[in-house]
Amino acid sequence: MSHDQASRLRTMAQGLRPEVPLFAARVLAITSGKGGVGKTNVVAGLAIALAQQGQRVVIMDADFGLANIDILLGLSPEFTLEHVLRGEKVLEEILVDGPMGIRIIPASSGIQELTRLDTVSELRLVQGLQRVAETADWLLIDTAAGIHDSVLKLLMAAQEVILVTTPEPTSLVDAYAMVKVLHLREATKPLWLLVNNGQSADEAQETVDQLQAATERFLGKQLKVLGMVPHDAHLLQAVRQQRGVVDLFPRCAASQAFQALAQQLLGRVSLQPNGFASFWRQLSSDDST
Repeated sequence: MSHDQASRLRTMAQGLRPEVPLFAARVLAITSGKGGVGKTNVVAGLAIALAQQGQRVVIMDADFGLANIDILLGLSPEFTLEHVLRGEKVLEEILVDGPMGIRIIPASSGIQELTRLDTVSELRLVQGLQRVAETADWLLIDTAAGIHDSVLKLLMAAQEVILVTTPEPTSLVDAYAMVKVLHLREATKPLWLLVNNGQSADEAQETVDQLQAATERFLGKQLKVLGMVPHDAHLLQAVRQQRGVVDLFPRCAASQAFQALAQQLLGRVSLQPNGFASFWRQLSSDDST
């Protein structure tokens, strides 16, 4: 991105009607070191649990390789981000209503990566997201898995990051790789560890302990732990029915875990004011990679 393009986006993020709290939406990216750890289930579960607490939630599907939040929730979007980027629709026209009033910005598999758009497409997207952020408390970004540049740029731009892992050894190795990369780029980035699909509290704690030992020894970093979502057969049932588990089985163990996680997040004050403006200022910065 050229210096002029980056300056233009920064000006937009910083200068649009600052006297009005347009950018109160907290930007939380949910990611994983590898695929198959249930990341999108976590996004859906947190979103619905936050909505149950009266929060206005928007999910942005930023996994352009395997866009699937809409499939998980049984939604059939007529239009996607691809139509916005081509100038055929504005962002509000592609929003899909999900359970508990959450709204989803559907992606389209195989489109250009978010951070490699031309200037016109970037401006269409940022203007649309600014308008959507006016009526949201949370913008949850469902990133692709892995440490690709496009994923890392989103993570560095977000106010907070939740790293989802499972107790499997390969997941732990990839989770450590993600922690290392983020730490080397910005050691103070708020990063929360979430253990998904733990068979027991002891197994989840062992997972945390193993990662903690590695990060303390090699990075000098103390991990912040958000919690655990236990293995729960209701999750698979919800996936098969294309429903959010918190919506379909609100009293099951997984749903209770998501509700507790939402309470934790609501109890923590964001370290960055003007979250959405900060997000786009970082995302459009030509030196953030």
